[in-house]
Amino acid sequence: MKMHNKMGIAIASFMAVGTLAGFGGSIDTVAAKASAPSNGAAVKVKSGEYIIPDNKKTLSSDKAYLALDLHIKNNGPKVSLMTSDIKLKDKSGSRIKSVQIYGSGDDFSTMGYEKLAKHDTTSGYVVFPVAKDKKYTLEIAPMASGTKKYPTTKVKINTKKYQDHTQDSQKAMTSYVDSVFLNKQDGSSYDKLLTNKLQDEQVSYRNVARDFLETRAFNNTIADEAAENMVKQIQDVNNKKGSVKYAIKSATPTTAEITVTPTLVKLSELSSVISETQRRIDETQNANGEMSYSEVNRAVKESLVQKFPEVLEKMPMREADGQDIKLIKDGKKWTIDTSESDYSFESLQKEFSGSFN
Repeated sequence: MKMHNKMGIAIASFMAVGTLAGFGGSIDTVAAKASAPSNGAAVKVKSGEYIIPDNKKTLSSDKAYLALDLHIKNNGPKVSLMTSDIKLKDKSGSRIKSVQIYGSGDDFSTMGYEKLAKHDTTSGYVVFPVAKDKKYTLEIAPMASGTKKYPTTKVKINTKKYQDHTQDSQKAMTSYVDSVFLNKQDGSSYDKLLTNKLQDEQVSYRNVARDFLETRAFNNTIADEAAENMVKQIQDVNNKKGSVKYAIKSATPTTAEITVTPTLVKLSELSSVISETQRRIDETQNANGEMSYSEVNRAVKESLVQKFPEVLEKMPMREADGQDIKLIKDGKKWTIDTSESDYSFESLQKEFSGSFN
């Protein structure tokens, strides 16, 4: 009797294994067939990470936007594929629509409309608002041409496995501001985060600051050594008394945009100090009126250059306008967009030089 029971269990077990094998084998094999049906869309999730899209609804603290990089191959008849054909389904059966993001050039963008003949492939991102600790099923159901039926492809998605790198771009932006505008000596961190050549960026900033001092503040040329010292003194007072706020406007695998709002020494009010210095020199050194106009101006400049640290301490600290600065991902590092066409970056340089409304 016992022998018969054992044989029955063995036969039942064999039949169960045979049933699984006959319809796809193991559970993993079944899942693989669901993600790549022989007459449908074969889908592979190449990568995924959390992002902050621009101008999209702010989510609750336990949710975020997940960008999935998909590779899709059409194994069936000709189809029209739109992002609206790709959805996430949770355990309750509720389906989540993808979020469209449009971009050009280096800007991040999601997949667009595609027509796929048999064996055609396409790749791109789809973005969904998700809970960060939840399991979903990614469903792809394109519209087949004519009356032909097209199977729904299904891929298991566990949002726990994906990482959040949205703060990385802010770390890079902070390192740039600290090392270039505030002259903090932390080149090791800068080189790990940014592709912009540190020395080139520092020279560019010093040139902008010097141009402001000569053409706007003093309306007079300043000797090289004196100009370099004055720029460093502006950096010192901003480092000592100023502050910088950062807000991530968008952060994606390819680009980011950060609003930088600094509180800095405002030198647009330097004109009143210059006028007061000129009045004092007229009363003391030029009491008899023998000095020429250019000699008075030179004396004013020399006096202010010598006392510039004291002058800076009396200047007001003001919050400048926030500037939206673009960053572009280059491998594992970021590149700050400092191109001449980017007026926001040019404005930020000027603000850290003391020139703002």
